[in-house]
Amino acid sequence: MRVYIDESKKIEKWKIIIWWFFTSHNTNFIENFVKNKKILFKIPDKAELKSTKKYWKIFIENISDDNDFDNLDIYTFGFKFENYFIESSEWYINLVLELLISVLNQIEIKKWDKINLFHDNINAKNNNKIERQIDRVLNEQFWIKSNFKIHNSKKYLGLQLADLIVSKYKEFYLFDDIYNLEDFILKKDFKNKKT
Repeated sequence: MRVYIDESKKIEKWKIIIWWFFTSHNTNFIENFVKNKKILFKIPDKAELKSTKKYWKIFIENISDDNDFDNLDIYTFGFKFENYFIESSEWYINLVLELLISVLNQIEIKKWDKINLFHDNINAKNNNKIERQIDRVLNEQFWIKSNFKIHNSKKYLGLQLADLIVSKYKEFYLFDDIYNLEDFILKKDFKNKKT
């Protein structure tokens, strides 16, 4: 299982939105999928697909009618938190852990499962420390092998896809509060693709 995670903050409004998608496809499949679609949609190879960049609308408009995307094995989630008063990597990582534990508790995980997690750059003082912390907590909680890595999305097309796929959550959650995480996850039904 692979998980691609990104976030968006509205510090002046004390809000943060965390989104991700799960997939059973391997990393090369996801990277090649996005790379080939960029070629098909005539988007320059080095252009970063990001909801704040020039080419994201072209990609979103084309992918919405793409049969390959319909068959892509992904499950998307987005969560908004109010009262995000301080820009703190420690506070943020605690939210990520809360979400991961809550979501992973909703699905069947076997001890021999391995979960690869990819996160866009957090701008923390020590990324290695954060990576080890999340791996340790998930291992203790689920007895699984976790591999949490923080990357620059400019080089990882899967993280760019995470930004685009779930960017609509920003619009959806702009005035919508989520107070009970467990109830929300159940409503999203993990078994349904592209929730």
